[in-house]
Amino acid sequence: MAEYFTERKALQMTLESLLEQRALLRRQYVDQDKQLGLDIKQILARVRELDQAEGNEEPLLAEGAENGTVGMNVEVMERLKGRKTHTRHDYETVANHVETILREMSALTLNELCDELKRRSGVEFASPYIGIHKTIKHLPQVKVQKDGRKLVFSLAT
Repeated sequence: MAEYFTERKALQMTLESLLEQRALLRRQYVDQDKQLGLDIKQILARVRELDQAEGNEEPLLAEGAENGTVGMNVEVMERLKGRKTHTRHDYETVANHVETILREMSALTLNELCDELKRRSGVEFASPYIGIHKTIKHLPQVKVQKDGRKLVFSLAT
C-alpha cells in the first residue's frame, strides 16, 4: 500500500511539473507572438512611409504581411484545411425561409433542412447544428425530435 502512495505521489508531482512547463511554454509563445506582431507592424508602417514618399502604390506586400501569408506558396495554402468563413445571418429572415420549407416538405432531418435552405436561399451555416438552433429560437411552432442519432424538424400542427 505504501508503494501505491509513493508512486502516485511521484506521478502527481511529475504531472504538476509537466503542466507548469506547458503553461510556461504557452506564455513564452504568446510573448514572442506579440513581439513579432509589433515588429511586423513597425516594418509595415515604415514600408508604407517609404511607398508614400516615393509615390509607389504597391500595397500588396503589406497586405500579405498583415495577413501572415507572405512566403506561403499556393501548394501550402491548398493543403491547409479550410474553415468556412464566419458570416452573420439575420436569423429572423432565415427562420421565415425555414418555416416555408417545413410547410412544404413536412419533416426534415438537419442535413436535409440545411441542404434545402442552401439550395433555395443560399444560406449556409459554418455549423449547421448551431445555425439551425439559433434560427428555430424564432420559430416556437417548430418541433425537434430525435430519430436515432438524427434530428428531425417539423412544424407543430
